Formats: sequence, structure tokens, C-alpha cells
Amino acid sequence: MATRAELYAEQVTKLIDGANNLSPEARSAIEGQLAQADREILGRIAQMDPKSFTAGQLTALRGSIDQAMAKFRVAATDKVNALQERAATQATHGTSSVIGAALGTAAPLGTVNMATIRVAQGYAADLISGLSSDAAAKLKGVVQRAFLGGQSMSEIIAQVGRAMEGGKFSGIFTDVGDRAMKIAFNEILRVHSIAGQARMQDLASRNAAIKKRWLHIPAARVPRIGHILADNQTVAVDDPFIVEGEELMFPRDPSGSPENTIFCHCVSVPFIDDADLHASAEDRATLAKVGLSMSVS
Repeated sequence: MATRAELYAEQVTKLIDGANNLSPEARSAIEGQLAQADREILGRIAQMDPKSFTAGQLTALRGSIDQAMAKFRVAATDKVNALQERAATQATHGTSSVIGAALGTAAPLGTVNMATIRVAQGYAADLISGLSSDAAAKLKGVVQRAFLGGQSMSEIIAQVGRAMEGGKFSGIFTDVGDRAMKIAFNEILRVHSIAGQARMQDLASRNAAIKKRWLHIPAARVPRIGHILADNQTVAVDDPFIVEGEELMFPRDPSGSPENTIFCHCVSVPFIDDADLHASAEDRATLAKVGLSMSVS
């Protein structure tokens, strides 16, 4: 029979895996939408003859670019927002499962504060909207200069670039793809952290044994030294971690500096000292008052 410590470790792993598994789905959605925008824009360009280029054609092409990038904005925003909601639910339920496994309780799953999630979704939507507008302006500028310069169709298409090639971002969409993925990754996992912190605070108010621990996940190409040094830092749930000299309540805390929080792969997980894995009689009585049952192994 698994020990309580083993059950706790298993639930922590599930919590981390749940957060990490959200990123590939966001990447797939964004890549697919950029590929669609690429096909629409290049298809429109291919229908035009630079030798008979007119101002009316340029206007129509600029409209097509705006339309294609607007579709990307809507689709990408919808997907990121949906994954943010899923991240909040996963973090809330996963945090409850970790604490339940550690204390041997049947912890209620808890509810997600949707007001906070809506604010986070709006922020992500604004970032994606700004990115889409910048990309459309860049595309229109390239196309206009190419036509005014009397370049051939192959030269124009080469300048515009293909959004996807061999499954990787390339050409004019390189910056768009990279920035979109950073937005998606960061804002989805930011919500995961916010929801997890809120759930830990809720449960810690009922049991002082609950703390939180910063875990560094070695997934970044260039890991932050300060985040490696913060690995296993354990504090009270209501206290901040000290990471690279900043006080962060959780990874990707919006109160931290961008260079210390953006594209961070770390996670904050509930932590229970070994001595507290077996709840005291006082803890049992407190838990019973809030409807948590105890199981004895």
C-alpha cells in the first residue's frame, strides 16, 4: 500500500504534468491559425499581376491581410481563453488533490474565481489583438513596398514569406509565431499559478501545516539562474518567494519584473512537512468542522 508521502509525490507530479500539457495544445492551435492566414494571404497575392498593378488592387490586398489577421486574432484568443479556464480548473482541483493526499483527507475540489480569470483572459486578448495588428501592418508594408518597387511575383512572395515551413515558423511570421506562443504559454500558466495560489490560501486558512514550495522545471532553453537557486524554496502560503531579489507570490506573478516572470516554466506546489503528514487530533477536529473526512492508513 502506498504511503501518504508517496501519494503526495504522485499528486504533485500530476499537478506539474497538467500544467505542462497545456502548452502543446496552444502551440498547435496558433500554428494552425497562422498557416491558415498564410494560405489566404499568399493565395490572394498569387491572383494578382504586378505588371498591371493598380491602387485598387493594393487596397483589396490590404483588406485581405486585415481580414486574415483578424481571423487569427479571434481564433487564437478563443483558444488561449479556453485553455486559461482549463488551467484554472486543473490548478484548483490539482492543488486540492495534493493536499488531500498529504493529509489523508477527502478535500473538496473548490471553485474557481471566474472574476479573476476574466481579467486575465481580457489581458491575454489585448496582447493577442496588439500582436495581430502589428503583424497586419508589417505585412501590408512589405507588400506595398514590393509592388511599388515593380518586383516579380516570386520576389513578392519571397518577401512576404511562408508562415509555416517544415513545422516551424519562418519568413515574415517568425516574430508573430514566437510572440504568440510566448503570450499563450505565459498567460495560460499565469492563470494556473493564480488559481493554485488562491486554492492554497483557502485550504491553508483551515490548516496551518500547509505551505508552498517553488519548483524549477528545467524546460527553458536558457534557464534563469535565480530560478534554479529558488528550487525547493518553501514558505508560508501567504508569504512571497524571494526569486532573483524579487518577492513573487507564485511563478509568473504579474507584480514581478517581466524579465523575471515572462516565459517562466517553474511551478508552485503545496508542501506538507513529513511531521505533518499524519494529522493531529486537533487537525482532525478542525477538518471535521469544515466537512473534510479523514482516512487512516
